[in-house]
Amino acid sequence: MKHKNTPSFLGLTGEETSIIQALNGEKSLTPTIISRQTGVKRTTVNFLLNKLAERGIIKKIKTGGHFEWLLADENHLAEKINSLYGFFNLTLSSALINLPDIGVEVFKSQAAIINSYKQSLRINKDSRVYAIQGNKSVEAQKNFSYAYLNDIQNQFKQKKIIIEGIVGEKSLEYFDNLPLYLLKTYENRLTVVYLIKNELIDFDLDILILNKDVILINYEKKLVVKIKNDSIRLAIKALYDTMKFSARKIDLNEYLKNLIKQKI
Repeated sequence: MKHKNTPSFLGLTGEETSIIQALNGEKSLTPTIISRQTGVKRTTVNFLLNKLAERGIIKKIKTGGHFEWLLADENHLAEKINSLYGFFNLTLSSALINLPDIGVEVFKSQAAIINSYKQSLRINKDSRVYAIQGNKSVEAQKNFSYAYLNDIQNQFKQKKIIIEGIVGEKSLEYFDNLPLYLLKTYENRLTVVYLIKNELIDFDLDILILNKDVILINYEKKLVVKIKNDSIRLAIKALYDTMKFSARKIDLNEYLKNLIKQKI
């Protein structure tokens, strides 16, 4: 049996998927029977069975003086499935996906958003974080605590991390409505800002491009997707560079300076 075209399931390989399919609907099977039904070598089957058991997808039982394998109970397996697709339904509050082979993790909580920005603070001094901030994301961000926003901005300044970002024209309205004390925390940051037309960035997402990772943040739904895949990171960075051609560079510090003068 060929496995290269077998559909993946829970981030599994074709051979692992074949084993899951063989066990589906069966009380239990021996490795020999699984090997015969799937066409996977017996030694490989034994290795993969233990690997799947470690992930909680299958389990081993003793029957008639030997060991056989079966799927984990339906409730447990349903949790595994929900952890893969749950971020579409947005019903969970902890980690939703962990696919280490692909390099994708999904979380749903306000704490996950805060931790994402803390992660961006771990880069070296004078390094650069690239960011794309959707207009709708700016609106949703208003629901976050001013104390949190104040703290994170101060940390960026203290670490001298350069933030280069693309924002919509509408984003400037966000600064217009900030109280004076919080507005001052944004002053004199190391920033390079490109302003783009609203219709080109009218979505509910923040994108952070770090040295090794990409982080996608949806404030309204408190959803975070972390991508630790260099090919994907390079592709998103290329899209970022492309967007810059449709944007104009502005001096955000000068804009904030004039805004602060107006509020004093």
